[in-house]
Amino acid sequence: MRTKLCVSLVAFVELCAVSLAQEKPATVISPNSTSGATYITHVTVIDTENGKKIQDRTVIISGDRISEVRDSNGMKPPAGTKVVDGNGEYLIPGLWDMHVHSVYEERLDSMFPLFVANGVLGIRDMGTPMPLAEIEHMRQQTANGSQLGPRIVAAGPILDGRPKPLRPNLLAITTPEEGRDTVRRLKNGGSDFIKVYSNLSRDTFLAIVDEANKQNIPFSGHVPFSVSALEASDAGQKSMEHLWGIYLSCSSREEELRSEMLKGGVNLSGSERIRLELDEAAATYDEHKAANVFAHLARNGTWLVPTFTAVLQDSEIFDVRVTTDPRLKYIPPAVQKRWGEAASEGAAIKSKSFERKLQIVGAMHRARVPLLAGTDAGWVQPYVYAGFSLHDELALLVRAGLTPMESLQTATINPARFLGMETDLGSIERGKIANLVLLDADPVADIHNTTKISAVFQAGKEFDRPALNQMLQNAEAAAKLATVK
Repeated sequence: MRTKLCVSLVAFVELCAVSLAQEKPATVISPNSTSGATYITHVTVIDTENGKKIQDRTVIISGDRISEVRDSNGMKPPAGTKVVDGNGEYLIPGLWDMHVHSVYEERLDSMFPLFVANGVLGIRDMGTPMPLAEIEHMRQQTANGSQLGPRIVAAGPILDGRPKPLRPNLLAITTPEEGRDTVRRLKNGGSDFIKVYSNLSRDTFLAIVDEANKQNIPFSGHVPFSVSALEASDAGQKSMEHLWGIYLSCSSREEELRSEMLKGGVNLSGSERIRLELDEAAATYDEHKAANVFAHLARNGTWLVPTFTAVLQDSEIFDVRVTTDPRLKYIPPAVQKRWGEAASEGAAIKSKSFERKLQIVGAMHRARVPLLAGTDAGWVQPYVYAGFSLHDELALLVRAGLTPMESLQTATINPARFLGMETDLGSIERGKIANLVLLDADPVADIHNTTKISAVFQAGKEFDRPALNQMLQNAEAAAKLATVK
């Protein structure tokens, strides 16, 4: 039986420090393994690299790689091989969520199967206090299959400028030399990139990015209040998250609002920051100025990760569609309680800028600013669900003006290009890793069809619909057993 994974529109609030410990259910999910090749026959391949649909193809998987993609006409699989009938089905590359907080104060492994069950086979973790050695161990476990979960690209801790850390996943960097030392330490410790944050002072930010460029390690994150989006782009910031900094740079009151934010500094409350950087800046959006900003970012190849799912519920004041979402069954009861408390305070930090955000992202896309799909998923982000919310994000990108194919590219070939993994991932081609998602309906006709998952292939290992359903059942059981310290 094939089930449609439900989707809903979800949201943004300030991260709250949550620590989870869990017991794992006894049931173990095993892929449907065979000793030989797997043939997915008569399937429509979604060519994310060239933006096309190619009908009646046979995709042959040998080990963890795609060994051939060919016309099904006249092709007969050898006797004894595994055959998956793809007639009427659609095959897409494994999806990426490019903005996740998958580990916080402890390892939150129970969310990892939710990614796989939703076809999300790669994540970019945007900040965790977990020691880098533990992150590397977790990466190895998910890579070798001893832990069910996606491929992990991780920053390690976030670099912020407060005199003391606001949250467990932040490091307070208060001097330029401290910033340089931290970049070197993280690079040597195994961080894939440096994550910068909102309260870095101008001189500290510039020192961090100068050292990152010297160390040949990319940096991404928020655009700090102390610099403009154009300055950050010119300095080499690889991606900008949530549109922080973009609103200000497109406002006719940019300098006035920036001055007020810098004056408030570390004492600026979350609601006041949202009022200034979102509502006030969005209300004074200057289209002519914005066009110049977007052209500049496009020339520099600066990527944008909008994370619509991290702000939408604020625009809806956590209404009943959000607070009664059936996906809450995958969330530990204590975390649901925290989310509910955040929902009750939602009116105080309501952002009025969501429609403007849709408009801005659409304009950036038309200006050829490259986009990545990300959600801000993690137990600490209210009403954003590991795996599930990536499908919400794809639908919201279409609402912003992308075609379904273009939206799909933000979670497939674009992440592969951004991460320098295009040789192995991002499209369905001979020689690439067999990270694949088989769908019951055409995602190019309707992006919501990415939720109609028939099977997932992770490095060539098939998880059919019953196996995916079992993952979800295990995740629900794990949520009931989880406790919060």
